[in-house]
Amino acid sequence: MIREIESTFRILKTDLDLRPIYHKNDTSIMAHLHLGLLAYWLVNTIRYQLKQSGINDDWKEIKRKASRQKSVLTTAQNSYNKMIQIKRCTEPTEDLRQIHNALKQQKSKPFKQIKFVVHKPPPNKIEIPATAELGYG
Repeated sequence: MIREIESTFRILKTDLDLRPIYHKNDTSIMAHLHLGLLAYWLVNTIRYQLKQSGINDDWKEIKRKASRQKSVLTTAQNSYNKMIQIKRCTEPTEDLRQIHNALKQQKSKPFKQIKFVVHKPPPNKIEIPATAELGYG
């Protein structure tokens, strides 16, 4: 069990960018410890719920399965010269769908298709000072 805890902390410290530790005061050290413990508590709760459904994967494997689902951003320009961006989420794999079901998540995608128009900023005017002449002197 201690090896499992150490392994999970090692992965979490990498994921949360909690290494190296260069704290100069007690408040920073306590924040570091609390963030690490909160993250471990979440991981442990998720793994407990998964074990109740017969999924006994370690955190590294759960992350690997979840990382297969991607967010895709497509950008195009319409006939009115406006940029349109569409953000979609890929379908989860069967392994990830089982994880979602075990955690009783209603949605298998974190978000639905999102479409938005990006307006271009107005062009910057280049002002030439009045003292500047086009002549040579």
